[in-house]
Order: sequence, then structure tokens, then C-alpha cells
Amino acid sequence: MIRTLALALPLALLTLLSPAEAAGPFQPVGLWRFFHTDGSPFLARLQADQSATTTFDTGEVGIWRWEGERVRLYYTSGWDDVLYARDGTFRKAGWGPGADRCAPPSNDTAAERLSDDPNATP
Repeated sequence: MIRTLALALPLALLTLLSPAEAAGPFQPVGLWRFFHTDGSPFLARLQADQSATTTFDTGEVGIWRWEGERVRLYYTSGWDDVLYARDGTFRKAGWGPGADRCAPPSNDTAAERLSDDPNATP
């Protein structure tokens, strides 16, 4: 119940943002390929309603939002990722459950945008 509320409240607040407030320097909605610490790839689907799912492990469910010029993804698994652009490429930094978000990330790897359509087949 608490986990559901913890996810529902931020999602509800995000829906109050106007399109201009939700905009950033790149379009996050789509199908992405992220990489875990060991280099294994997994898919992330960022939807226009600011929900997110991944194929990591048994699958993750979460939300995304703009934080400055980066996109923060919060998952119910306790992980969170930051998607950002640097030098014409995309990167994904991730912090594991319980990790200090002010400390360096658990991993920082390449990210690839596969499609503008989050429901596309890779």
C-alpha cells in the first residue's frame, strides 16, 4: 500500500505540469537501450504519460520526470536512473536501492535511443 502511494503521488503531481514545464533539451519519450553495470543491455520504455518500464531483471515499473536538463527515472524496485545528453550522445547513470544519490552512481553507461515510439519492437 505504501509503495503504491509512493509511486502514485509523484505521478499525480507530474500530471499537473504543463507541457512547457515538462519539456527539456531532448525528447525522452520512446524506446531506449540502457546498460547495466556488467554491460548487459536492457530496454526502457518511457511513455508520454511519464510512466516508465524496463526489461531489467524481472522488469521494473516507475515514472520519469525532468530535473533540469536530465530525466530522472524512479522505479518501484528502489533503483533510479538519470538519462542525459553529453557531447552529442546519451548516457544513463544508475543508483541501486539504498545508495546515496549524492554519491557517484552505481553505474554510468551509454544509452541508445532506439525509437520515438515506446511501444516499438526492438
